Amino acid sequence: MHLKKIDRPHPELLEKLVELYERAYQEDLRYAEIGRRRIKRYLKWLFKHARGAFWVAFEGEEPVGFVALEEMGPVPEIHEIVVSPEWRGRSLAEKLMQEALDYLSRRGFSRVALWVGEHNQRARHFYEKMGFQITEKAGVWLRMEKELQERERASSLRTRQAVSASESERVSSGV
Repeated sequence: MHLKKIDRPHPELLEKLVELYERAYQEDLRYAEIGRRRIKRYLKWLFKHARGAFWVAFEGEEPVGFVALEEMGPVPEIHEIVVSPEWRGRSLAEKLMQEALDYLSRRGFSRVALWVGEHNQRARHFYEKMGFQITEKAGVWLRMEKELQERERASSLRTRQAVSASESERVSSGV
């Protein structure tokens, strides 16, 4: 499996993404676009607003997942993360999400947000596991946000602690 950043899908890939979307939402249509034409229109909208921040996971030539985000205002939003039912439980969602989070961190953003259906327990649990917290409710939708660059701050703190420990060892050892 490999991830690829996609700026604009060719027609064959777009059709495959429509099929992937349909399979991913087949168990719960409450929060899904319904009908191939609507799904295709929605995917085109995602590509337009993602402006290159759209990654597709491929197994060979077949798409098995994707994530799309939009850099809007001070807090960018993840608009969609989709994983084929056959790939659930294999850390693909985590890889897609981490790709998006790393991209935003590199671009200097400090927060990210998304909207999730209030009854979509599987997605809510996943987002909470990834560090998102509910910040707002609008109808059947919950807004969740996450601080970015936590890993970088933690890594920097560990580095400073290691340097401090190494300096104190030199002092105590007489070096």
